[in-house]
Amino acid sequence: MLADDEIPRYCAQLFLPAELAERAVEVALKENPENIINSPDMTVPPAGGAAPAQGSGPPRMGLFVRKMWKPGRTLRVRFLSGGSALVRSKVKQYAAVWSEYANINFQFVDSGDADIRITFASGGSWSYIGTDCKDTTLVPAGQATMNFGWFHDKSQESDFSGTIMHEFGHAIGCVHEHSQPNADIQWNKPVVLAAYARQGWTAEMVESNIFFQYNRFDVTATNFDSLSIMEYPIPKGFTTDGFVVGYNDRLSSDDIAFARRMYPKQTPIEPQPGRKGIQNVEIGVFNTIAVTSPGAAVKNHRTIVGFAKEYSTSPAFTVGLNFLDFDKSHNLRIRSKVDTVLPSQAMLNLQSWGDTVQNASGVSWFLYPSDDNDIQGGSFTTKNAGADTTITFRHEYSSIPRVVVFLTALDVDKSTNCCVKAYASNVTTRGFKLHIETWSNSKLSECGASWVAHPVDKPGIFSGSFSTQDATSCTTAQVNKKGTLLFTPSFDKPPKMFLALNMLDIDRGNDTRVRLSGSSISGQQMEWHIDSWGNATVNAAGAAYIAINS
Repeated sequence: MLADDEIPRYCAQLFLPAELAERAVEVALKENPENIINSPDMTVPPAGGAAPAQGSGPPRMGLFVRKMWKPGRTLRVRFLSGGSALVRSKVKQYAAVWSEYANINFQFVDSGDADIRITFASGGSWSYIGTDCKDTTLVPAGQATMNFGWFHDKSQESDFSGTIMHEFGHAIGCVHEHSQPNADIQWNKPVVLAAYARQGWTAEMVESNIFFQYNRFDVTATNFDSLSIMEYPIPKGFTTDGFVVGYNDRLSSDDIAFARRMYPKQTPIEPQPGRKGIQNVEIGVFNTIAVTSPGAAVKNHRTIVGFAKEYSTSPAFTVGLNFLDFDKSHNLRIRSKVDTVLPSQAMLNLQSWGDTVQNASGVSWFLYPSDDNDIQGGSFTTKNAGADTTITFRHEYSSIPRVVVFLTALDVDKSTNCCVKAYASNVTTRGFKLHIETWSNSKLSECGASWVAHPVDKPGIFSGSFSTQDATSCTTAQVNKKGTLLFTPSFDKPPKMFLALNMLDIDRGNDTRVRLSGSSISGQQMEWHIDSWGNATVNAAGAAYIAINS
């Protein structure tokens, strides 16, 4: 058993009550619309969680929404009570370290509204996560969003630096490093529970702050970083294999890389030949889990997608499936329908029917001018098990264009596997042949696909496809596969990415669970991810992509 003086002091990250989860999503997206696009490279919090005293309850299933503030923001910070002049000066000093690398700043104010509100009450150090601090409907005005529970004028400098940077890490959107999916820590639970009990922690608080791990469905993460400022000390005896972590009192190289990636500083970009921006093009994503209580089955979910601006005429608006979570005991039925497109918004419906149990689904969407002769698109739906159709372009191209095809609708019998592929062949300047192909015992009652075409040499746009077979042989089930996609030639800045599934080979003896995302996007490349979870058996999967320099 550890002696009292061997037990480091720890923080508790606070989660909002479950009933505020939907409001937290709205706040996060209003603050920074990029919070719902492709997954980041470091653990980030879910949209809400059960929260007993001091947020000690485990977070519920994560919603695919980050909690990052908009880059360039100046957050107002106010001390509510406590803390000597020296202690408060240390908070200001070490909070500013994040701003050396991240495009986010902290303005300490003496009165008025504040994004971050600090107390110095006994009972530990803690903070809410990112934009959960922002709105008074989430954390009431006058109530602390951060607390430092053990500082005094004689506190060690390392204690000031480590604790303050850790809590402000939470405030800009980070969660504990040992909670990320790649942290394979062999906890000695009886010892850990006993040690924390001497600090006044309940077993529930230890479970949510120490033992809990996000699964790969909730977040995308890099390798575990034992040097991260977001990692607790792990003393000798806390693990069964002798693993220990010292007290981290400075940002690690991974912390700095995260800060720079999630809050990029504005630097002049010299334009490169051949990669000009494309005007009046928008890309985004939507999934039902962001607005539906976890575990709730969905039949139809309509949502309004607001555009960045109002166009003179209704633009072209296309969608493709990027996320499926369906029960194995019923048919897999999903249609991604665009009900209405207006100059300022579109009505999108993710629809299931019959006895289908849709836990969740999601799409990527792509908007472009309807009168653009270079970017053209359309859709095709078939009731046949395998079909092809000839597509004629609205306007003939001067040279053979690039065409990408992706899935928009599926109706797969529950007794058969989901084996389907949508692709183009025989592309000419006038059109192409669109194929929907099945194999194995797959029985499709319906399948839909959409397509987008553009000139190969059109500046600012690049497209193609990839699959898990590019990374690993398809003779074994693919779980959480990733690969690197190179842009040739490169863009002058990270492009916007449209990603949609175009091939699935899934064993329907288990649930259907697959998620497509991208990360580490730069002007030169992107890392793609095709993940599954739970009992899903994904033998192979593939996707189409469109990269836009807008």
